[in-house]
Amino acid sequence: MSRRSAMFMRASQPTDSALPLRGYFLSVGGALVCLLLLASWVLPTQLPAHPAEPDPALPPIRIHSAVKPPERVVIDTNQSLPGPSDKEIVVAHSPAASD
Repeated sequence: MSRRSAMFMRASQPTDSALPLRGYFLSVGGALVCLLLLASWVLPTQLPAHPAEPDPALPPIRIHSAVKPPERVVIDTNQSLPGPSDKEIVVAHSPAASD
């Protein structure tokens, strides 16, 4: 058998390398969908959290706090930065390495 015919036979065989993933996703996805449908059929539906209309017998709720928030901080970015101070800045120089 020549090399070319061996390559042709290998190329003509169906490649199932990607199909196991497809089968896995189809079977697991189908099982999850079935579980969701079963759960929605078995479990009771939730009651609405808020009634459709407010109860007129109850007074309206008003929230008021005596605590005041901190004062507002205003940062003015239009002013220039302060200049260097009168104190001199001392920079330490390392001694030059001799070659």
